[in-house]
Amino acid sequence: MKRIVLTLLATIKGIYPAPAQQLPPDTIPLSVNMQEIVVTAKTGFDRDRQAKPGASVEEYLQSPGKIGMIKRGAYAWEPSVNSMTAERISVTIDGMKIFHACTDRMDPVTSYVETVNLSKVSLGSGFDANPNATNSIGGSLDLKLNKSGFCQDGFSANANSGYESNGNLWLGGADIAYATPSFYLNSGYFHRNSDSYRAGGGETVRFSQFTKNNVFANIGYALKEGRDLEVSIIYDRASDVGYPALTMDVATAEGLITSVAYTVANPFRHFYKWETKGYYNNIVHIMDDTKRPPEEIAMHMDMPGKSRTGGAYSTLSGRSGKHRYSLNWDAYYNQSYAEMTMYSNNPGEIPMFMLTWGDIRTANTGIFGVDEWRLNDNYSVRLSGKLSFQRAGMASDFGYESLLGYYPGVERFTNRAVGNIAARYLVRAGNWDGGLSVGYGSRAPSVSEAYGFFLFNTFDAYDYLGNPHLKNESSLETSASLRWWNHVFEAKAEVSHFYFNNYIIGKPDAGFYHMTLGATGVKVYQNLPHAGLLNTSLLLKYRFLDFFTLNGKAAYARGRDGDGSNLPLIAPFEYGVSLRFGKNRFVAEGSIAGAARQTAFSPGYGEDETGRYTAAGFSAGYSFKVRKLVFNLKAGVENLFDTYYSTYADWKNIPRKGRNIFVNLGINLN
Repeated sequence: MKRIVLTLLATIKGIYPAPAQQLPPDTIPLSVNMQEIVVTAKTGFDRDRQAKPGASVEEYLQSPGKIGMIKRGAYAWEPSVNSMTAERISVTIDGMKIFHACTDRMDPVTSYVETVNLSKVSLGSGFDANPNATNSIGGSLDLKLNKSGFCQDGFSANANSGYESNGNLWLGGADIAYATPSFYLNSGYFHRNSDSYRAGGGETVRFSQFTKNNVFANIGYALKEGRDLEVSIIYDRASDVGYPALTMDVATAEGLITSVAYTVANPFRHFYKWETKGYYNNIVHIMDDTKRPPEEIAMHMDMPGKSRTGGAYSTLSGRSGKHRYSLNWDAYYNQSYAEMTMYSNNPGEIPMFMLTWGDIRTANTGIFGVDEWRLNDNYSVRLSGKLSFQRAGMASDFGYESLLGYYPGVERFTNRAVGNIAARYLVRAGNWDGGLSVGYGSRAPSVSEAYGFFLFNTFDAYDYLGNPHLKNESSLETSASLRWWNHVFEAKAEVSHFYFNNYIIGKPDAGFYHMTLGATGVKVYQNLPHAGLLNTSLLLKYRFLDFFTLNGKAAYARGRDGDGSNLPLIAPFEYGVSLRFGKNRFVAEGSIAGAARQTAFSPGYGEDETGRYTAAGFSAGYSFKVRKLVFNLKAGVENLFDTYYSTYADWKNIPRKGRNIFVNLGINLN
């Protein structure tokens, strides 16, 4: 099937649907284990059906509700799930563990892929997450690679090019696919290059330029019937990346991601699939301040970082009677290393060297199991759980000795056990369906939280010091969802609450003196007794007059620590509305998105109030065929009224893009 269905599935996962004619349009009549942000067949993202075909992965992901994006510039936005970021969520590529190499999180996992190499993004909310997720409390994102699979599709090719006026952004690339019953290949290349963009009103946001190149290949070979071998490789390189919200830019961010998988069909009785994958990735990140004006640099610094991860997982999937189940084992070994050399402006002073991540080694292995029990056509129960063991510490003698100066007698390596358990009950009655979930789990401190050494945070202007004595953070999650639908209308509401014990966050400590010039002081990571986080969302969809679809989304979140203080980076009330018209080969879409004024901000963590805003956009496209070539032309405008605004998620209140006109041409050969 080559038609790609774009829809946001409800949290009602795993129900065996009613007969197809009773389902609302665009509902997939299959049981699924996780919420799909983009659901597709093997042909991948249908960029031609998007309002903006040349959008990045981050632009596709952002929407009011479960997924948010923290922006430090025009490139490499950091994803959040359920208002939680890197420490509390898991982001994997095809099940592979990958960790950022930048202490300032300038290179999230999502920055190392392009939509041309993705088929879907699976969202696991809370503890109902990816089997390979580890240390995740808020949820998980798994970026599934685009693979043609073993079929008779033969050869196809696609080319895509585009231009955006704001930032003079050029993009383009091409990919090919070839598939037979015994062999398949997907391969492609994509390029983006942008100057600094302009905010609303025309002001240039300095140091927001970037260049990115991505090349990939996915290869499959059927060794014999029921025995398949698959190889994937991704090479991504970003250069000259500006970060207007930070004091430094990035010279290069480079990632090599590789894997080999072996799949067996029907390996045992009651099991229909056994997949085993081994992988290795190498991420190198080099920060740079040499392109900043000398008068703005208090002290020149070199800050390289690297993250290397090797791992494997093995998954058995089966079904028997009314049960569908899966068993998964995974393991990984990660090395995280970052250093900083500071050069004085006085020629006679020697440079100062510091290990900010002292060659941290993390070994982790875990076992996951899930059973989805269909009680009858209208009720189902899902039970899941994972237990992991982790050993982490410093391999560097210099780094360990530096840490001893602040934590005398601290052990070099620490062993921890973490895990989670979750249950979900789902019900369908007529045009209604709903679900109740409860889960409990824990996570170990991240590399920065446990071992970070004077990491400067530009958000609140504090140096952060890790704390190897931290306890595991734990959370109790409760959630509920309710949906009503018919053949033209759908409404879905969701709510979730996380109650934390030993919540990990940085707190000022007057006993330490900061290392960074101009820093306010030092914050040390500590365990707070309690914290709470509430997330709510509402989705509406209305189809009318055969050619129109009206979509509406709204979301609200609130987070507080045990003292009643607001938690940082929590969205205010957000909303989005779009109206789409599609007939024959023509499609047009108008949209507005906005947020209320952020009043529940956190001054203690560097936040201030952000104002309300509304931004509008419009796009239109037309497709036509010339012999075997299909052309898809689309143009549009973002921030139509050139509004100047920033949001809670814009680091240090950097403004969003002003008016941006884009045009995109896609050519498909099948």
